Amino acid sequence: MPVSVPDLLAAPALRLRALNSHCHDADRRIAWVSTTELPDPLPFLRGDELVMTTGMLDRDDAQWARLIERLAELPVAALCFGTGLVHQEVPPAVVEAADRAGLALVGSPVEVPFAQISRWVADRIFAERYDAVRSAATLQDRLVRELLSGNGLRGLLRQLHRQAGAGPVAVVEPGGRVLARHPASSTWPEDKAAGTDGRAPQAAGASVPITVDGVPVAELRTQRPTPRPDILSFATSILGLEVARHQAVLTGRRELLGQLLEDVLHRTVSDSDARRRLAAYGLALEGQHAVVVARIGGDPARLRSLPWTLQPLLERAGDRLPTALIEDTVMVVVPDGVDAEGAARTVADHLSVLDPRVRVGVGEPRRGVTGLRLGYFEALQAARSGPGVHRAAPLSIIGLLMGNLDLPLRELGHSVLAPLLRHDEAHRAALVPTLRAYLAHDCSPGATADELTLHRNSLRYRLQLIEQLTGRDLDRLPDRMELWLALAALEADPDSAPADPVQRDTEEE
Repeated sequence: MPVSVPDLLAAPALRLRALNSHCHDADRRIAWVSTTELPDPLPFLRGDELVMTTGMLDRDDAQWARLIERLAELPVAALCFGTGLVHQEVPPAVVEAADRAGLALVGSPVEVPFAQISRWVADRIFAERYDAVRSAATLQDRLVRELLSGNGLRGLLRQLHRQAGAGPVAVVEPGGRVLARHPASSTWPEDKAAGTDGRAPQAAGASVPITVDGVPVAELRTQRPTPRPDILSFATSILGLEVARHQAVLTGRRELLGQLLEDVLHRTVSDSDARRRLAAYGLALEGQHAVVVARIGGDPARLRSLPWTLQPLLERAGDRLPTALIEDTVMVVVPDGVDAEGAARTVADHLSVLDPRVRVGVGEPRRGVTGLRLGYFEALQAARSGPGVHRAAPLSIIGLLMGNLDLPLRELGHSVLAPLLRHDEAHRAALVPTLRAYLAHDCSPGATADELTLHRNSLRYRLQLIEQLTGRDLDRLPDRMELWLALAALEADPDSAPADPVQRDTEEE
């Protein structure tokens, strides 16, 4: 318990006496002790001290009254006036001023040195702090045991509800979904249709973020303010560590499956060996299965370090469907009987925490190892359609080429078209769009000129310039095919594809 002025008066060894009624207020807590004979001790006080003085400095009644008023305004816990050394009794002016100002006034006999009073207060303050530290350590140990035992997150919330004194507690995802709560019957603003009027009650309690790798992934919330914010901070710390630990384990599983699936996609293992090894991950390829592929923008390392969803981690469960990490790509294998598009939407929802513009593709259900390969490239091609979930179109040879992990087609395509790209950027020209339109219209000058609203002489000039810059002959089928593949590779990589110029090359007008 905190040390108060009544506690001080109750200590027989100190022989202190109360000089006014304010000394019996149990709310007058003593934070520390300060002995002073200064003319103005206020700059050296912080508040809640027991201020001790012998009155050695000669003050008139008005000066005593002013000093006591200022001590009461700070406020200090009490003024202890030592008698028998300078003053045989506490001056009446001091007693009257303290009574008016509402300041507790204590008398101390000369036989009890101020050092003895200071030591008594210090011993009790240190004992109180030690008890608080020991109590916090005991509770922290209890929270850790609850979290690591079979009780897990729900056990931890139950202990917090008992100890934090802040009413119901919950863990809430950034999107507002309540992952766990205690008591189970408690309602939160995030709940839909909560309360008799259809509106959820507004929480006025504490909210402390749970972070993983410095990124907030959820919040620990209470419905009322807590007198123990230290306990909430500790709880979020161990929750963050627990989530990060399980995230590392889950990432390891996903990468192991990703390495195996890469071998399957690259055909570095036989089909029979692939079936045997995939069966260890619960993948039975005899039935149909669809492939979901997801890609995020930015640093792909976030796929490994940050949780996509907390629920499996807090429940110490793995992925509900076989999930693999292949470089910057998430691959999910959806067995027959499970809604593949629903699974894709779930993946998109989870990964939107990392990238709101996540791109997800869904392949057609297929059988066997070959079906797994085709499904992957189908889904990968669909994921290139842009943000959101996209169902795969029939897989084209060009799509398969662009998705092949072994071929550096994007780099080669950019290298082939680099002279055109540089020319378009330097002259605000439109050679790349012209080449795209020319090949799309089966090299028909008339159809190309009509689409571009261009005179045929201007089109002929552009085509000659394209041949000159690229060193390719547009009358030769191999050169046309190479340029077409280069354009397809450029379009498959939206980060490197330039926007069409706004105005035409002024040289040809």
